[in-house]
Amino acid sequence: MSETKHIAIDFGASSGRVILGTFDGHKVLLEEVYRFANTPVEMNGVLYWDFPKLFQEIKNGLKAVSRITTAVESLAIDTWGVDFGYIDQHGHLLLLPKNYRNETKLKYQEAIYDCLSEFEFYEETGVLPSSINSYVQLYADLQEHPWLKETVAHVLFMPDLFNYFLTEQTNVNYAIASTSGLLSTEQKWSTKVLDTLGIPEHWFQQSDMTLHTILGSLTPTLVKETGLKDLQVIASAGHDTAASILTVASDAIFISCGTWSVIGIQLEQPIISKAAYKSCLTNEGTSDGYIKCLKNLNALWVLQRYWSEQGHQYSYNELVKSAVTCKIDSYIDVEDPIFLKHENMYELIRQHLIETGQRIPNHVGEWVRVVIQSIALNYQQTISAIEKLSGRHYDRVHMVGGGIQNRLLCQLTADLTNKEVVTGPVEASAMGNILSQLLTLKLIEKSEIQQVINASVELNSYVPNE
Repeated sequence: MSETKHIAIDFGASSGRVILGTFDGHKVLLEEVYRFANTPVEMNGVLYWDFPKLFQEIKNGLKAVSRITTAVESLAIDTWGVDFGYIDQHGHLLLLPKNYRNETKLKYQEAIYDCLSEFEFYEETGVLPSSINSYVQLYADLQEHPWLKETVAHVLFMPDLFNYFLTEQTNVNYAIASTSGLLSTEQKWSTKVLDTLGIPEHWFQQSDMTLHTILGSLTPTLVKETGLKDLQVIASAGHDTAASILTVASDAIFISCGTWSVIGIQLEQPIISKAAYKSCLTNEGTSDGYIKCLKNLNALWVLQRYWSEQGHQYSYNELVKSAVTCKIDSYIDVEDPIFLKHENMYELIRQHLIETGQRIPNHVGEWVRVVIQSIALNYQQTISAIEKLSGRHYDRVHMVGGGIQNRLLCQLTADLTNKEVVTGPVEASAMGNILSQLLTLKLIEKSEIQQVINASVELNSYVPNE
């Protein structure tokens, strides 16, 4: 077959990227064409997405692609979960979308769980209650802006919100909606949650939730601006984690590894029990309508903070290399909330080791070794809990994302789990985004995904204690 070209717009916590994917019938080649900052904006104590600026950056990225080629077949957007925007009956954006780290909503949490306990939310939705869940911000907005009830026509999660202004088509994608805490375990809008919190059901009735949908062409104005008249906008794996695990075989435990790590398994039904709740397992949707039962873990944030505090005396790779030959039996609990603080990470680690009676590292290699082996131990403990709660055993762990460039972490994960660890791709969310477009356009079948991955990227294998 002839080559086809597709655009992945991938939003991360600090930047967005416009990536051109070329598919030759066998493999996908990714080329970053445009990168821009994605910085939340605080106004009067409220943290927002800078949506107008980001939409302009998408247009800038599309113009950059058109300078390379206008023969582009499709586009899809992926972002992190939970955040959303309001559209009125005239198609206008009401309020800037708020960032999940916005704290003004927190004063309403107690009232929410007075109405329905946290475990009742978990039983109903399968999603672990958290301050970042969409229903918390929705409830807070209704307390402060009651006029929204009569004014809002659609609530659109961030990928679908961007898609709306690209195409003027409304859509709700299952994978991204599943992160909200608004869906029942039957994958339908939870009347129980909506009614309990006074959230209007008609906000979410604009369409059925979809998996892979071609929304249509860019608006005439955007076609004129970009020259991309043949491009089709696709709603597919709108959630970045759902996009990432599209690159992972369903018979492996997945770890999407970066500043945070997402670790879990793919299932047909959610795992919901007291034990799963206590283990902080949450159930979200995959891009093909199944369940990813997972846990979010603090991970390389600790090492990245430590590195930044060294005044760039060492490169990141030098830090990791310095730890390879070190031996030290000290560990930290990377899930302790103290390690999420924007404080001196060196001192936080040191104080933790003192309080737990462990040996203090003598040099930088030992400090780094403590952090990396602590992350790997956390992986092992989480995998053990997931296998126990699911009643399943897995022989393989598949790690994707930027963190797999830390070879020591990958090897220690293999050693501690006593499982083979396969790594790749690094650009998992962008690759999964492109793959979801190929599936939607019927250029590949789901059974061919691993074949395309194997042809497109180098996969590495780590054997326990090798």
